[in-house]
Amino acid sequence: MSTTTTINRRSFYNDVSSEENARILADTNPTYRLLYFDCASVAATARDILAYGKAKWTNQCPTDEEWDANKFPTPYRVMPLLNVISSDDKEAFLAESIVIDHYLAKKFDLLGSNEWEEQTIKAHYNNIHYLRERSFMCVTWTYADKRKVAMERFMKSTLPTFIADHEFHLKTNGSNGYYIGNKLSLADIHLVNVMDHFSHLPTGRLIAAEFAKSELLSKVRENVEGNPEIAAWRSTEEWRQLAHQSVVGYSITAVPEHEGEA
Repeated sequence: MSTTTTINRRSFYNDVSSEENARILADTNPTYRLLYFDCASVAATARDILAYGKAKWTNQCPTDEEWDANKFPTPYRVMPLLNVISSDDKEAFLAESIVIDHYLAKKFDLLGSNEWEEQTIKAHYNNIHYLRERSFMCVTWTYADKRKVAMERFMKSTLPTFIADHEFHLKTNGSNGYYIGNKLSLADIHLVNVMDHFSHLPTGRLIAAEFAKSELLSKVRENVEGNPEIAAWRSTEEWRQLAHQSVVGYSITAVPEHEGEA
């Protein structure tokens, strides 16, 4: 956590009009720069979508020292931040991972083919996202004396309920490995990245084994990782390093593996 007393926040308002910012975001041939730490975590879904969309994009990863020194101001002092650079070199930005994921999903046709499909995909996405967010304060980051009980509750109740709920919805779509129809959506990509997140924890082997028992969830993973663009991104050294850094980071903060087995 930063010890800096002066916070340098970034305002959504600048010398560019609302209309101009909207024009930049609507550009058909932009370049993207994603600001996040050098790990996977909440930026992982956006990275997969950018790869899927064959976008021109780069990662920008502040060091801990740069972040603590406020060299990368953001609206709420959190990342990720997506910088969108238009074809005429004008720049706008988006904040918050959910907003960024939804924007990119819309940009690259990952929200279905009609209003109902879009909202249903977002509902699946939100529930998937909630699994990770509610686990952060009990499994990923928690007090040492609370870890054992928190992990037991997660493994015995939270995770099995989540898996059963999502198997139900995947089955009603025909058990084809997609949440909606027969093509990739934001929900499919997000599920795989949230499963990846849990695999990065010290207890990742145990949690991943529970996910792997589900043929329906495993089929979603196969479809996402089978996409050529996503597969190419995930085969890079950059992707592997981001995943590795997540493992390193969570080894300090999360429930140790031996407590997950207790």
